[in-house]
Amino acid sequence: MAIQNSKLRHLIRQKPKWNHLPTKVVRVPECFIDEITSYTCSLDQNPTNFTGTPRWLGIKPSISKLGWAVIEGEPTEEPNMVDFGLIETDSHDPLPYRLGEIETDLREILVEYQPNHIAIEQPFIRSEYPSTTKLLQVLGVVNLVAYRHGCLPTMIYPATWKSNLDHPRAEREDLTAIVEELFDLQSILFNQEVDAIAISYAAWCGGGQQ
Repeated sequence: MAIQNSKLRHLIRQKPKWNHLPTKVVRVPECFIDEITSYTCSLDQNPTNFTGTPRWLGIKPSISKLGWAVIEGEPTEEPNMVDFGLIETDSHDPLPYRLGEIETDLREILVEYQPNHIAIEQPFIRSEYPSTTKLLQVLGVVNLVAYRHGCLPTMIYPATWKSNLDHPRAEREDLTAIVEELFDLQSILFNQEVDAIAISYAAWCGGGQQ
């Protein structure tokens, strides 16, 4: 029965912090509290994680234009395109700031789309290239964000995802045309988006390794 006491009518009704109730007090190691809370909040806000339908986030690492793509589908069906895009940073900004931008934007993508699998391109590292240090740091940020999301990333070499579409030395134009036809896309503006879609698709097909 509702409380009719007039002294209580002016009180603002409080909304529970959690969407999924009831809650329960548990004891966990103190050093993991932030990671556990972050992951639990993402599950609570987006219950799509409980569906079990494979949803892959593919990532093409880059400090300037990081490509990402999310596809979803059962193993017995063709996957559907959920969304894709770029995380762009300004070359005039300090490296730590650019890495922070990538981390923030990637976390927002994970919260919004709630992938239950993550695939990252494993580039060939060449020490003579000046951009190698930046790329390694981007890979570190991406792996950390994936870990905090609760996923152990699948790493895919370029030759692997290219072979999944055509062959290891496929031309850029051919790769773009295949990706556009696979997912019925009218046009893709950036190569990094094409690669990210292909990476997620190759992982969905069973390519790569953890």
